[in-house]
Amino acid sequence: MRKPTTRISVATGTILALTATLVGGSPTAAAERKQDPNEIWPQERLGLNARVGPCDPAGPSAADGEIANQLNPQLQNKMAGHLNAYRISCARTVIQTVRARGFNPRAAAIAIATVIVESSIDNLYDAVDHDSVGLFQQRPSVGEWGTVEQCRDAVYATGSFLRAMERFYPNGSWNTAPIGEVAADVQRPADQYRYRYAVEANDAIKIVDRLWNVGMGRPSSSQESGRVVSAQSADGRLETFAAGADGVWHAWQTRVNGEWSRWELIGGPKNAQLAIAPSADGRLELFAINGQTFNHIWQTAPSAGWSGWHNFGGGGTDVAAGFNADGRIEVFASGPDGIFHRYQAPVDGGWSGWEGTGGGPANAQLAIESAPDGRLEVFALSGSTFEHKWQTAPNGGWSGWTGFGTGGRDLTVDRNADGRLEVFASNANGVFHKYQTGASSWSGWEGTGPAGSNGLSNGPANAELTSDRSPDGRVEVFAINGSTAAHSWQTNPNAPYSAWETFGTGGTEITATHNRDGRIEVIATSGSGVFHKWQTGATSWSDWAWLNDAGPGIS
Repeated sequence: MRKPTTRISVATGTILALTATLVGGSPTAAAERKQDPNEIWPQERLGLNARVGPCDPAGPSAADGEIANQLNPQLQNKMAGHLNAYRISCARTVIQTVRARGFNPRAAAIAIATVIVESSIDNLYDAVDHDSVGLFQQRPSVGEWGTVEQCRDAVYATGSFLRAMERFYPNGSWNTAPIGEVAADVQRPADQYRYRYAVEANDAIKIVDRLWNVGMGRPSSSQESGRVVSAQSADGRLETFAAGADGVWHAWQTRVNGEWSRWELIGGPKNAQLAIAPSADGRLELFAINGQTFNHIWQTAPSAGWSGWHNFGGGGTDVAAGFNADGRIEVFASGPDGIFHRYQAPVDGGWSGWEGTGGGPANAQLAIESAPDGRLEVFALSGSTFEHKWQTAPNGGWSGWTGFGTGGRDLTVDRNADGRLEVFASNANGVFHKYQTGASSWSGWEGTGPAGSNGLSNGPANAELTSDRSPDGRVEVFAINGSTAAHSWQTNPNAPYSAWETFGTGGTEITATHNRDGRIEVIATSGSGVFHKWQTGATSWSDWAWLNDAGPGIS
């Protein structure tokens, strides 16, 4: 951040369509973009004698280079002709972080316009203006952005930017202000430099449009909950937990997109249901509940080791955890008296007490997902009842429970490439789905056929379910029961589904997650241990294999 002042001006205006023709402010033409002094330009970075650090721990991919070549002739301003694989990897990391936090493409365009102006999308490790470092040129000495290392961390720095944006533009008001005005109000440059962010708005939108679906298996507010759960640490390595009869077991990737550690028993409740969610600062938190006990643990720092177990409440049936648009984790738990929740009070601060939710099905299976505008939506399924409730505004209060269908065995919820939520539920007749047709309207329940060659017309009966998204944005659904595992997928983003195909033999639990490079990884359990299977291409899969060693058997 360069030449900060204390000016904060929250602008208002009409919502602007996120298209390549949107004008974020004037001037916008390349000829009108003066090379201001005290600004970092892409062709001058080497002359600054400043080191750059990685944005994605895995580094740029071959696809990043191809995308840079595609975008360079489309841009009109500062970055025209200057994108490369490294800068695309940085832009991709920013956009993935925005999306994983439950924000929309407009928020991503605000962030990308900012890093274009501030650093030319270079993660600068050395200060070139006062003590400003990183993509956003955040100043550790100011106190609101974090330490030097945190400002150099592309994921953490993006989260800091989003939190500041929410402070200056509460209740989603950044959605209705010009992109350049929002960026300038968050960054607070001297008045004569405020216009620069608006100039870059159109190019930022083009970059976001191209990268929004790249490498994003699940742009969700929550990971799947169940007897086995998995999520990415801040450095991109997957961490997996499985709840056995003797407690919770833990295994993790030893490198991004790579091999796995051996399983370790870490204690905690026995035969638990698990949920996992990231805090706003990048630390994962794990929640474990059984009939008598509710405990949680957390990473002591992003991608670091784990705390000991701490009490989180009484026992219950199931748990689900997601995070609000402002990053606060919210946890729901079911039991014989209905559904309760508690939430982080300040971001990454203390927790509220447990509160009732006005009912909900007793002993329900739970799932959480965020709507396109950042509102959390909760789904609760019991053997006889399916109900649904939602936030009335991002980070806000909740509706009452409303009927969503009849009872069933299990559920999973995901988001289409266009942001619409889609819910899947299983019962004795197979797997069915229901999807948003508008901001608050839903389709009726539909079967997930047509029949495949194996006769699985609506998928396995009474199956455990999970879902994730391929790198190209297609939702893929996985189902397992005691005799078979099956798989169905969208034939195109936002499109109908394939016939069900056999995916393996039977088991007890299943979860889908994705690697840092976007490839889906499916983890399933049986009484013998934990297995996994992963994408080797857009439509090809590895064979099933132990997740390193067997791990806990789960009956």
